[in-house]
Amino acid sequence: MLNYKQILTYFSSIAYHNPQIQSFGFGDLKQCTNDIITKQEPRYQRMYVVPDRVSLNQNEIHYNFNVIIMDRVEDDLSNLEEVMSDTLETAKDIWTIFYLSYTRQQGEFSNIIQGEWDPTLVPFTERFETVLGGWTLQITLVAPFDYNSCVIPDSEIFPQDESYSSYYQIISDWRSFADSHQQINSFGFGDVEQLTNDIVTKQEPLYPRLYFVPGDARLSQNHMHITWRVICADRIEDDLSNQQDVLSDTLEIMKDLFSRAYLSDYDADWDPSLEPWLEETETNIGGWTMTFSIQQKFDYDRCVLPELPFGGITWEELAELWKDVETKWSQT
Repeated sequence: MLNYKQILTYFSSIAYHNPQIQSFGFGDLKQCTNDIITKQEPRYQRMYVVPDRVSLNQNEIHYNFNVIIMDRVEDDLSNLEEVMSDTLETAKDIWTIFYLSYTRQQGEFSNIIQGEWDPTLVPFTERFETVLGGWTLQITLVAPFDYNSCVIPDSEIFPQDESYSSYYQIISDWRSFADSHQQINSFGFGDVEQLTNDIVTKQEPLYPRLYFVPGDARLSQNHMHITWRVICADRIEDDLSNQQDVLSDTLEIMKDLFSRAYLSDYDADWDPSLEPWLEETETNIGGWTMTFSIQQKFDYDRCVLPELPFGGITWEELAELWKDVETKWSQT
């Protein structure tokens, strides 16, 4: 199955074979004018790919990228018109390759992954170390994604009939998934501020790490929606040499998690959104944040009614009853 690193390889190959493009990069926007190999300002024209949202849809996965084509602009702006014209032509070339490259000679990209129509190109001029101008191609690439249950080991499938599970049981199932997954080395639950702090060892956790942040819950007719913000993070080397591997590997873990939830009785809601991030904490870490919901049956048949009726009691009588409760608490 196609992974994230392979798509980045396609971008790099397209850049390498384009005679106008002199350098290629990938990562956070703030690194676009820094070549992570030479540690110097890159050669121009430069193609730089910034990761964006990924969406898991029915039988498809949508990869979004901001592809920046940039060139050097003279200090007096005398070549600005040429820069904007030439970089736009290069951006058009990139889109055409993803849309029309059906043969092996053309790269066969269109047989593997398809560009979604109506991409937007946004012009820019920006002063970094030098003045740069060009275009940002906001492109969406679509690939098949069938949630094939045959790739899920039995030990990693959630128990059946989870439609009446408690919140505590759901968290336990997430933890069991992490413990049985070959790539995940630690699990966490709580506030996002504790992502890089293991509450048991009081030390930085092992990576890759799967971390669940509780989200909203909504009570609907006969069911409730429970939302989770899930973070999958891994360590990035200081020279950024493995950031492609980190984003690719952690995305595969997220796809595994959602596939297992979708193919279980948890009844995961469609179209979860995944946002990439590259963050400097105690160490450089990167990965994905996925927001998704599961549905739980809820029939409002609750044994919460008191033995005595609610009505027929005054505010003052309730105040006295609460005083009795406080007295009993103070005596324990």
